[in-house]
Amino acid sequence: MISKSFFDTLELISEEKNLDIEKILKKVEIAMQIACKNSDVPYKGDIKMEYDLEKKKVRFVDIHYVVDEINPEGPRGQILLEDAKKIKPRIKVGSEIKEEVSLSSFKRKAASMFKQNFQNEIKNLEREEAYEYFKDKVGEILTGKVTNVGEGYALLNLKKGVDVAISYKDAIPGEKFEVGQDKQVYVSSVEKTTKGPKIMVCRNSKDMVRKLFEMNIPEIKNGEIEIMGISRDPGNRTKVGVISMKSEVDAKGSCVGQGGARIKAINSILNGEKIDIFVWKSDPVDLIAESLMPAHVLSVMVKEKEKKALVICSDDQFSLAIGKSGQNVKLAAYATGWKIDIKKLADAYEEGIKINYNVVY
Repeated sequence: MISKSFFDTLELISEEKNLDIEKILKKVEIAMQIACKNSDVPYKGDIKMEYDLEKKKVRFVDIHYVVDEINPEGPRGQILLEDAKKIKPRIKVGSEIKEEVSLSSFKRKAASMFKQNFQNEIKNLEREEAYEYFKDKVGEILTGKVTNVGEGYALLNLKKGVDVAISYKDAIPGEKFEVGQDKQVYVSSVEKTTKGPKIMVCRNSKDMVRKLFEMNIPEIKNGEIEIMGISRDPGNRTKVGVISMKSEVDAKGSCVGQGGARIKAINSILNGEKIDIFVWKSDPVDLIAESLMPAHVLSVMVKEKEKKALVICSDDQFSLAIGKSGQNVKLAAYATGWKIDIKKLADAYEEGIKINYNVVY
């Protein structure tokens, strides 16, 4: 029987590393099997561990399975009936012969091998547990603490003792990382490797914005509001088209929140990035006009088969509709899925375009 202090040590490892005690015991069994093969005592059977969690008792046994014929594909520790009878005269085929493994028989090599393999198995268990934890976090937002800042990347410490590197090209352009700072990141993928989970994170994807809306706006999480379209210029501006699934729910107002509290919380996580929320419409004319907000336009003429739209706006609204470096119209186009061309009213007259003033605010 192994001493109670041994079990206490395993419980301490379980607590410190947040690992299940039974999974640790399984790793102990593997390490003991390897050590027994290298022991001075010829343990040739199937090494198994028997334990009682309540009584905190553990013991290892060397098991031989009594057979009438050795099966090469069978378990380790098979013993022919005639040989087994030399040990126990009345034994039968199908019986087991158990002998407790004595740790006192372990010399330095076997003891060292047990310790080394147990440590390796615990590391493997930590990697397995970390992978199982993070594989379910794909598409989620996690908070990591910045532990190191290098050239072109920052290192974040996540849960389960896992560090993840975020490249600056996957961060918000121009943002700074400082050691000790908490950063929220979007988990885009997780791969299983021999060194533990390989976690890819970012802060510049539109998926991160979508997830932040789900986290901060209960009506989106419970399905009362749906995000229909989203486009993003990281660090500058994002457009989000939303629609209410219930007539009594104000889609845009719910996303903004009382006093702008909800949208400000998202802005803060994204380093002050501006977010335009527009109401999704079934009519393409209304949809495109909404998507170009805060600009007000006069006319939207669509070619539905080609998903192209010609937008006419007053001269004083033209710059706002286009946006800096064409940002507003580009984001509106990406969010709605329409190709949008904008002209000033004066230019439209000069070109002889017949204008249908069909936008009402």
